Amino acid sequence: MEKKYLKASETFSFSISAFGRSMIYTLMSTFLLIFYTDAMQLTPAHAGLIILAARIFDAANDPIMGIIADKTNTKFGKLRPYLLFSPFLIMIATAALFYVPNFGYGGRLAYATITYILWGICFTIQDVPFWGMSAVVSPLENERNKFLSTARIFSTIGGVIPTLLVPALRNGLGNTKGYFVSGLIFAVLGSMISLSAFFGTKERVEQKKEKVTVGEIVSAYVKNKPLLLLIASSILGSAMLMAQTSGSYLATYLIKDSGVIPKGTVQTVMTVAIGAGMLVAMVLMPVLRKKMSLKAIYIASALFGAAIHAVMYFVGYSNFYVFLAILAVAGLPLGIFNVITYAMVADSVDYLEYKTGRRSEGVCFASQTFISKLTAGISTFITSLVLEKVCFIQPINDVPVLNQPQQVFDGMFIMVSIIPMISLALAAVPMIFNDYTGKKKEEIQKALAERRENANVNG
Repeated sequence: MEKKYLKASETFSFSISAFGRSMIYTLMSTFLLIFYTDAMQLTPAHAGLIILAARIFDAANDPIMGIIADKTNTKFGKLRPYLLFSPFLIMIATAALFYVPNFGYGGRLAYATITYILWGICFTIQDVPFWGMSAVVSPLENERNKFLSTARIFSTIGGVIPTLLVPALRNGLGNTKGYFVSGLIFAVLGSMISLSAFFGTKERVEQKKEKVTVGEIVSAYVKNKPLLLLIASSILGSAMLMAQTSGSYLATYLIKDSGVIPKGTVQTVMTVAIGAGMLVAMVLMPVLRKKMSLKAIYIASALFGAAIHAVMYFVGYSNFYVFLAILAVAGLPLGIFNVITYAMVADSVDYLEYKTGRRSEGVCFASQTFISKLTAGISTFITSLVLEKVCFIQPINDVPVLNQPQQVFDGMFIMVSIIPMISLALAAVPMIFNDYTGKKKEEIQKALAERRENANVNG
């Protein structure tokens, strides 16, 4: 009988932390662009450029955090210490992110740029070690997969909470005050909940502390084919997130009153629809893993998602309930990607250990956080470019202009249908060349187990 390492309490603590972190991340990823355009009164192009530039900055910031984590050596481990103090940094940065200063346009532009970059730094300090924990809590792949799957389910549920509260606060208090109060609430609540990852988990997969050089960091990518292909697929598939990054605009301007669902809850209902599909997919993921390889699941999910978005375009959005049903089905591949990406990064850690003798969890999982941030940044930037191209009319005196030109409505619908369809189809292409699967993967896993066992015996 295979030895078990993880306790149920560890999975719960980590999952609760993911719930809290997701509230903050969803607040930022879902509402920051519309906060910039509707409350901060920045042009869509400038707002999108700020978000994309900050994500590109994270391309350098995340690996640096990975290096720092790999070099850390404390009685708590090399990842857990960052889960103790980083929530307090995130709390302050999130509150500042959704504040509108009484500056001119240039001052507001500078403030938005600085606070968002600082927020990204603070979140990265927690994000890289947090997801890196999934590679060190157990040496067993099946335990890691269950650990991740549960955490992603809690994360998805946590992501729904801001869409329930923010629209209500925005409608009741106005754009400027509503977003700021929302920022304060989730800054405190989400940060404090996320502390449970520090207190409730344990690092088990250990390696000898070694000096990390630039050459070794480069080799961690150059020699890690599965990771490089995953990054390429994720970047090409960035626009699959546009139903979420553009959701605030769809709910505020595109979707008309259904007659049953109050206007202020449209975004919540849309988010719940997508989230329902994601949850179903994440629950089914362990079943799929028993029948299909990660590679096969990834490719099939991407092509399925592309087909669903094509159906969405031809069906349209005039019937809100049909639109919701399609959104729920479109959530299925998103749920798969939420889990499978982390599982594939964890696999890449093993692959790197096999190729080089070094695991470098911090560096590898920095790539995962980089993937998440960059893809969301690209998706948001595309949203901003479309808004700029179709001449979106920004709110006047804090009041949204609901009577937009038809070209604005057409552009918004393309953002959630055609663009994601193309992006998902492209995401499948790099993964075709991933050969870390099947018998080859089994042989590598076996070789690693023997190597670790010999090391323990000789040690």
